[in-house]
Amino acid sequence: MRRYIAALLIALFVGPLFGHHSVAASFDASKAMTIQGMITRMDFTNPHVWVYMDIRNDNGSITNWRVQIATPGALMKAGFEKTLIDFTKPYSVEIWPAFDGSKHGAGRTMTSPDGRKFDVSDKWPDGPKSNPTAK
Repeated sequence: MRRYIAALLIALFVGPLFGHHSVAASFDASKAMTIQGMITRMDFTNPHVWVYMDIRNDNGSITNWRVQIATPGALMKAGFEKTLIDFTKPYSVEIWPAFDGSKHGAGRTMTSPDGRKFDVSDKWPDGPKSNPTAK
């Protein structure tokens, strides 16, 4: 019985360590692109912050993108707080798109409507660098 409990405890505590994956495993760095649109939602949670954007296409239709950025702690250390997001104005985000072609990307830099640029990348393990232009 003790062996089963020990095995269960090991699985519960060690299993999540294998959950983190390299950005390069899921996203194509050779096809960096910039998307611009309205941020409709932001999940400021661990292990990554998620930004959801509505991107207007040339024909007027809207495409929804999901962008993975760094951890909340790394973003806050770099001067990026969730309260900085203005949901009424467009943002530009340089991303690495997903290999599978889905509307999913890994964020590299985010430019706010007033021109401030933030490094929002997940440069494991050191995270984003501080941005001296952030207010």
